[in-house]
Amino acid sequence: MNNTLLISGHPNLERSVANQGILDLLVDESNITVRKLDKLYPDYCIDIAAEQAALLSADTIVFQFPLYWSTYPAIMKIWFDEVFTYNFAFGPEGDKLKGKRVILSITCGATANSYSEGEFNFLPLPQYLQAAIHPIKAAQMAIVDEVITFEMNSTESEGGNRDQVMQLVRQHTEQLLQAINQINQ
Repeated sequence: MNNTLLISGHPNLERSVANQGILDLLVDESNITVRKLDKLYPDYCIDIAAEQAALLSADTIVFQFPLYWSTYPAIMKIWFDEVFTYNFAFGPEGDKLKGKRVILSITCGATANSYSEGEFNFLPLPQYLQAAIHPIKAAQMAIVDEVITFEMNSTESEGGNRDQVMQLVRQHTEQLLQAINQINQ
């Protein structure tokens, strides 16, 4: 049986609708281990050895995060900075994660169309994700799938709709589970 590790990079799941909803729907999945960075490291002091051990024990790794401006939230950035160390994730002996399969699971509050030149977010989404993908590629991991859902904004004062977000959460989770199951066959 393949082990899947999900790294949740939301900075405050208690305030999250979309990311917390996805994790709630995954709670009964016995082959998925979830590490909630906001709960494990509210002080942003990452246990590097524990995180590296979790990565080494996984066959497939899911990076779950909301898109914040141009990349993932600060807690996930710090996690990458501290966990993907020289001679672990990169460098002459840094092949410990080489070949690990990765799924990007991303929630975006804006519309898909807004990630176009001349639109609200100015750039296509792949350009936004370059910084997020860099450490994964540097570690020689293989991004095998992406599950990206737009319009995951539930804040009514910003034009969001909680009911719509919950429907999108279910669809996103189904797509994520399909991707995991397909990879782990």
